[in-house]
Amino acid sequence: MKKQLSLILFGFVLIGFTMCNPPETVEKPISGEAAFDSLITYIERSGDIINSSSTPAMVSAQELYNHLDSGYLVVDIRDEETFASGHIENAINVPMAELLNFFEEKVDPNGFKKIAIACYSGQTASYATSLIRLLGYSNVYALKWGMGGWTEDGSVWAKRISSRYEPMVEQTENLPNPTGKFPELKVQSKTGYTILRERVLQLLTEGFDVANIKPDTLFGPNHGFYVVNYWPQPDYAVGHIPGAVRYQPKSSLKRTSQLGTLPTDRSIAVYCYTGQHSAFVTAYLRVLGYDAKSLSFGANGFMNGLMLKAHIHSAFTPAEIVNFPVVTGDGSGAGKAMEPIVSVVEKPRGGC
Repeated sequence: MKKQLSLILFGFVLIGFTMCNPPETVEKPISGEAAFDSLITYIERSGDIINSSSTPAMVSAQELYNHLDSGYLVVDIRDEETFASGHIENAINVPMAELLNFFEEKVDPNGFKKIAIACYSGQTASYATSLIRLLGYSNVYALKWGMGGWTEDGSVWAKRISSRYEPMVEQTENLPNPTGKFPELKVQSKTGYTILRERVLQLLTEGFDVANIKPDTLFGPNHGFYVVNYWPQPDYAVGHIPGAVRYQPKSSLKRTSQLGTLPTDRSIAVYCYTGQHSAFVTAYLRVLGYDAKSLSFGANGFMNGLMLKAHIHSAFTPAEIVNFPVVTGDGSGAGKAMEPIVSVVEKPRGGC
């Protein structure tokens, strides 16, 4: 009897302990398919900027120079040594990996008419600008041609334009893949905006080098890339990388359009005229989980002569270099030109 009573009392104690100290529940991570669906739904409902007229969002050197003292902020993402050797007056030097922290905690982005991100050639800045704009910072722009268009001193563009592979371009129209599955995302976050922010932070931390490819690779044998030509039809017909499939700029990469024709089981190479627009697109695709890379310097890097002959848009010439002044030093006094406002992002900037 005493043994039975003891067991009963032990049972009550165990029940009471369990009620007061419930076992921890392990929250299941969101599935890869659900994460992709939540992310792209948020992006497309928030303006679908890659497929809109606002992309590529670039500011010319002339416009920037005219507004340096009237509400424009320059964020230079080049390395400290290069920045110190010559940069736009009042520019702020921010490493690419620190960009999101800068926008969320170091500055009030709404306090400026435009924020221009500057790099060497405009390509890394375009990639970073695309990521930042996806989060809703709609007044952020990449400096077109980068510092290579701002000053002729060490211009990367003058050194990298080439006509080397013109004899190898083709005029054949290549058809896209059949529509297949979308990528599956491995993320910790669960809502559209938080998934987007997680992905953007990861890509900014990784940098642009992992998302960049050179022409030699795509004109070599058995490169294995699915090549995306991001041009209008008339320019595509002039000549393109062998095997390249044309996707119409600003309209084709929607979930209900041709986005599903991009492969998830092989790398994708995206190219445009200069490598700047393709950097915007590549950032978007990498956010979505595709293994995409932007072709360095675009078609200017392998068929500049043909572009000039055919009057193709954005063929680079020395006339693009405006040779505006730069200042030297670490930029420690540049903060005086920036509003000393701290703005921490606590909720999405637009969208639903």
